Amino acid sequence: MVDPGRETQYTESDVIEVFRDRTDYAEPLTASEVAEQLGCSRRTALNRLHDLQDETDVTSKKVGGRSRVWWIPVRMDG
Repeated sequence: MVDPGRETQYTESDVIEVFRDRTDYAEPLTASEVAEQLGCSRRTALNRLHDLQDETDVTSKKVGGRSRVWWIPVRMDG
């Protein structure tokens, strides 16, 4: 049984799918946008994004005050 008030666990793969399911791979996402797609809190999405940044090629950039955008770089071969 799940404890009341405990949020569903989201894996890093769940977050990666949010990036892969977009039509424009070059568009960065905010943690709020990722949270909306997953149906979780912004804090949960932000935690997963930080984990991914440490362990994969997901990257981020500050875009003002405390705002940050996240993306998976598109590699251009050739």
